[in-house]
Amino acid sequence: MNRMEKVAAVHIASVLALVLSSLLLHGGNTQDTEGLRNSKQTSGGHNGALMVVPNEEELQEDDEDDNGVVSVELDDYDDENLEVFYPTKEWQRIKPGQAIPAGLHVSIDLTTGEKRAKLLDDDDHTKEKEEDISSRYMKWKDGDRQGMVNTKNKYFTASELKDALKKFKADQDDVSAAGQQKLKNVKDQYRSYDELKDILQQMHVDVETDTEIMQKLLLAYTEEGSSGDMRLHVLTELEYHVHQIDNAQNLIELGGFQLVILALNDSNSDIRAEAARVLGAAVQSNPKVQIEALESGAVPTLIRFVASDSSTAVRKKALYALSTLVRHFPLAQLRFLQQGGLSCLAQLFGDPNATTLRIKAVTLLHDLMVEQINVENLSPDNPTNMEKKKQYEKVPLLQMMVEAGWCQLIPTLLDSPDHDTREKVLRAMITLFTPCHNDYKSTETQQHLSVLRGEYQALVVEEKPEDSGDDYFSLLLSLVDEISTKMS
Repeated sequence: MNRMEKVAAVHIASVLALVLSSLLLHGGNTQDTEGLRNSKQTSGGHNGALMVVPNEEELQEDDEDDNGVVSVELDDYDDENLEVFYPTKEWQRIKPGQAIPAGLHVSIDLTTGEKRAKLLDDDDHTKEKEEDISSRYMKWKDGDRQGMVNTKNKYFTASELKDALKKFKADQDDVSAAGQQKLKNVKDQYRSYDELKDILQQMHVDVETDTEIMQKLLLAYTEEGSSGDMRLHVLTELEYHVHQIDNAQNLIELGGFQLVILALNDSNSDIRAEAARVLGAAVQSNPKVQIEALESGAVPTLIRFVASDSSTAVRKKALYALSTLVRHFPLAQLRFLQQGGLSCLAQLFGDPNATTLRIKAVTLLHDLMVEQINVENLSPDNPTNMEKKKQYEKVPLLQMMVEAGWCQLIPTLLDSPDHDTREKVLRAMITLFTPCHNDYKSTETQQHLSVLRGEYQALVVEEKPEDSGDDYFSLLLSLVDEISTKMS
């Protein structure tokens, strides 16, 4: 190897040594290499710069050994600003604010307060090759900063840097023996699910996850010869589990969602009603399941049940499922309108046995109108809001309600004896006031409003002395007055 090749090889080793020594002396804080050579530390560190120097013997052309020694020395040694104390066998003064490695012999002069330190005496005089690495490389720590010094020399050879770095890393909590033991102790405090399951099985206690339970329920439902009572029981149990969002989504993966859709068409009305209840619970505030239900054709099926099923229980549960499916889901709302949903709900007003269904229908439509109004008022600065607006603009709910005669239908429920029903009707009328105000001027509607005003004025008087803080009748009176004021 010629002289230039030697210099290049030593230079590469020098850079490696400099980086490793920087990690050791500064607690892993990486710095620009040139900065370490030429500039002083400004954060209270060493005033002198680290300098990498090759062993002069390596530069002799006659030397046949290419394995030189790379040393890292402190240049411009400044005793006044040295942060890390460099220990020796001799007593040395510890300067104020100076960090010292652990494991030193420290003395304090009680008269002057001066502190001194040195290495512990070594009586056994063991040979260097038998020295323990931990005694050669001592760690220091100053706040968040930490590093290591060589107690034998003021420099690190390349091999010593590697040994010291291994020692430094081995002392960290995540790899040290103490750290590993701590981790093991924490793990020992808890048991895995499989371990707990085995223990409980030995105690004759059967533990199953919700998914495992749903799997068994689906097998029981599809088992050949399964009775109607068993299938009804399965659906009731599923309804309990699918209220949890993850369980409802897992039901799709298990193939159980299609089973529920098929159960909607069962000849047994109790099973149809319970299947609709399971569907309503599964899709509620669960977009993934709402999409699955929409793609499975649930909307027209539920509309048909609400309009014409022979069982009142099935109609109620179907309207519940329809309501949870279309809420906050503009595409489902569009399908609802396109497939005759408004006409279906309007038919309820001619059915003497559908009083409860009429109220639920008005509540649903009012909620959908408020939903659209809220989206219209969203800030345009947010891209997500703009996308929502685009989706709801495709749902002509208000226009189709007016065309379907809902301006005349909704006020007919003002004669309901139930205050909660009246509140829903009044709020729906206020929401629809702009396109419907001419219809509200009918004599019949005006009479209903007049009767309600007188009734609630009297109830407000009775409500005041009680001072319950509720003021419910005052609220209802304010709704009546709001409509009357708008019409005057």
